[in-house]
Amino acid sequence: MKTLLLLLALALPSLAGDRVAFADDAYSLEFAQGWTKAKAPTADAEFARESPDKAVIIAVNCDDIPEGAEADLDAMAKASAESYAKGIRFKGEAMISDGTLDGCKARFITLAPQNADEAPIGMFAVFVDAGEHLVRITATMNPQLDKETKDACLAIVKSFRREDTGENEAR
Repeated sequence: MKTLLLLLALALPSLAGDRVAFADDAYSLEFAQGWTKAKAPTADAEFARESPDKAVIIAVNCDDIPEGAEADLDAMAKASAESYAKGIRFKGEAMISDGTLDGCKARFITLAPQNADEAPIGMFAVFVDAGEHLVRITATMNPQLDKETKDACLAIVKSFRREDTGENEAR
């Protein structure tokens, strides 16, 4: 019995996800087991990961917010939603909502086509005002995602953490 418990204890860490730090280790996201490194869709991305079923690519960008300036999340979300919709030829209306991630103000953008006539792919983006930085998490996806992959994407976004909360205070 002790041997079985020891083997289970040793196996559990290998089942855990991969926490990826970025922006000089100021922030991190956790990816479930099986998500692999991917080529980022833009040259300025910190990194990108692809789902095990190859249906989603998540890219992360981090931009400095100049001292004394404030990120206008509402304006950025609106302009980005329009740009994303044009880029993927989305014919529906983007959903924009507000919220928080690890105590930071955030805006969530969803472009979810209901069928191939609305757009060939879907997008989900999050803008996070992390004080000194604007973090952008963008997912490009097959619109017909299964529940497991959708849940994994949501878990990744919810896993956002400020690693150095002393310097990176939320606004």
